[in-house]
Amino acid sequence: MDSRARTAANTTLPIPIETLSVQARDHIGRKSEIPWVRVYSQDHSPSATQGWYVVYLFDAYGTNVHLTLMQGSTHVVNGEYKPRPRRELKVRVDWARNALADQLEVRLDRVDSLALPSRKRKLGAAYEAATVTAFTYPAGAIPDESVLEHDLAHMLAMLSTLYLRLDVPGEPSPEVADAIVAGERSAGRRTGRGQGMRLSAPEKTAIEKRAVKVVIEHLRAEGYQVKDVGARESYDLDATRADEHLFVEVKGTTSRWGPDSEVILTRNEVDLHLREYPNTMLAVVHSIALKRGDEPAASGGTLHVVHPWRVVEENLTPLTYRYLVDER
Repeated sequence: MDSRARTAANTTLPIPIETLSVQARDHIGRKSEIPWVRVYSQDHSPSATQGWYVVYLFDAYGTNVHLTLMQGSTHVVNGEYKPRPRRELKVRVDWARNALADQLEVRLDRVDSLALPSRKRKLGAAYEAATVTAFTYPAGAIPDESVLEHDLAHMLAMLSTLYLRLDVPGEPSPEVADAIVAGERSAGRRTGRGQGMRLSAPEKTAIEKRAVKVVIEHLRAEGYQVKDVGARESYDLDATRADEHLFVEVKGTTSRWGPDSEVILTRNEVDLHLREYPNTMLAVVHSIALKRGDEPAASGGTLHVVHPWRVVEENLTPLTYRYLVDER
């Protein structure tokens, strides 16, 4: 893409084009039966098996090339690439199409299903299932450069939209993902997966403040007197009503709540709630709407309360350890 096209693309993308990378896999030897060239963000898609990206797919017979918005369609099982479950891919494709509905609507020349015949492997079918949308160019009718640039810019704009979304099905919540990255960095580990923080410090603060506000309003409506003690104690809210005294842990997330949802706890938080049970409450405000930007703002949210809250130690997963090197 030349400088003129790059400048034009930057005016339509929510994220700078300079943050994107290019990777290719050709048809030499056993490298790839379906050659491809993908455009992606290292933070959001550290490999072709992870995350979302825009990719040119060249079918195995050389009859068509497809400019495709898709997700990682395979994963490694026992050292071999295997297609991801169809149901998992469909859930994520449906989510993406819903998130991109307005941008998809303006391009009637798109195709939402591909035909990628392949000779031996099942990758063609996996790519088909992982596709959100595509533009197809027959080998003998490749459009001129201006059309190709326009189509690529449109795909990258949709990719940027997905990258800015936080509620991606099948992925950890932003809070959990960021805690994992922070733990790896604190241990001096180079994050070869290319992961970066999904939430900025101001965004985290906005989410936390919104969650605390929702929980305080709920407790006061239930007749409790509430003090915000999160700045000095190992819990967030101190709630009293008659002879009741509750130690309330508040968590906020932009993700939806489900049976597999997780929250991040510090060691001090775990110790306190183990000690104070059954006078404990976990209050999670999920599905918070986050307006991103220089001054992020959080609104909405749905309250999920566990009371009394018993910390089930088997459900705790250590993210890092502190180790005493005793060589005496």
